[in-house]
Amino acid sequence: MLIAIDIGNTNIVIGLYRGTTLKDHFRVSSRRDLTDDETGFFLTAWLSRMNLTNEQIDAVVVCSVVPILTRTFETVARKHLGCMPTMVSCRLKLPITIEIDQPDQIGADRIANAAAGFEKYGGPLIIVDFGTATTFDVISEKGAYIGGVIIPGPETSMAELSKKAARLFEIRIEPPDTVVGKSTAGALKSGLFYGTVGQVDHIIDRIIAETGFTGCRIIATGGFARGLEHYSQHIKLVEPTLTLEGLRIINALN
Repeated sequence: MLIAIDIGNTNIVIGLYRGTTLKDHFRVSSRRDLTDDETGFFLTAWLSRMNLTNEQIDAVVVCSVVPILTRTFETVARKHLGCMPTMVSCRLKLPITIEIDQPDQIGADRIANAAAGFEKYGGPLIIVDFGTATTFDVISEKGAYIGGVIIPGPETSMAELSKKAARLFEIRIEPPDTVVGKSTAGALKSGLFYGTVGQVDHIIDRIIAETGFTGCRIIATGGFARGLEHYSQHIKLVEPTLTLEGLRIINALN
């Protein structure tokens, strides 16, 4: 069995695969002060809940954008699970090619997303991942990762606004009842939600115009993605566990 670990700036998502089937997954906050022992304890407890032991784990694959937590999970994989983890990077064997100016700078999570998206849907393809940052990854018809776009994620934008404006406050990111807010909270909710949808759709328009893609599939993933397909002009496919699937695919190739 395989444990796939996606370490982001806001959340860590951990999944358990038996073969190609995702049996279970969970999400925890990306605490920078997580110790090796704490991490090993909650992984062991999670496996125990499924009547599994650490010894039944054959492999661990990790993508991370948080170096201090990368080291923590590398240690845990070796110490608690007895596995030398596969660390995702552009240097591994991949189902795509990386064709950008500085391949080493691409986030491991974006590599995993592109691998899973292309394996499942082929190209051309645009993947929108809603996290601390909202990222757009662009994959050609032949499976070349040709670049992308990065903007602040909706939660990041809201948190920053609440810091800069004394009388504004953080709200939940969800569809409002009306576009025109009848209160400050309603106006904020509408601006954040529809501003995000409009921004994403406009960027996708510009990507398609620039690349000339035809028949391009658009996939959304990440914590804010679910339900967006009902409001976006472009996003019709939502894959909440796309990154974990990409990790499984990359581990199998390596």
